[in-house]
Amino acid sequence: MTAYQVVEPAELTILAKALDDHCARHRIADEMDREQVALKLFGLFRQGVIDLASLSEELERVG
Repeated sequence: MTAYQVVEPAELTILAKALDDHCARHRIADEMDREQVALKLFGLFRQGVIDLASLSEELERVG
């Protein structure tokens, strides 16, 4: 993420994959529920968790 909090295309790909993987694993299909997961992911990302494995691991912890 740049200093202006713009997500680069490669970073967006990682976030989308983490979202899709988590939602598939937990059978989350509802749009509102997916949005909540996405917000958690973005929060983790803003804290510096930037690779797919770490995002997935941390997302499991925060629920």
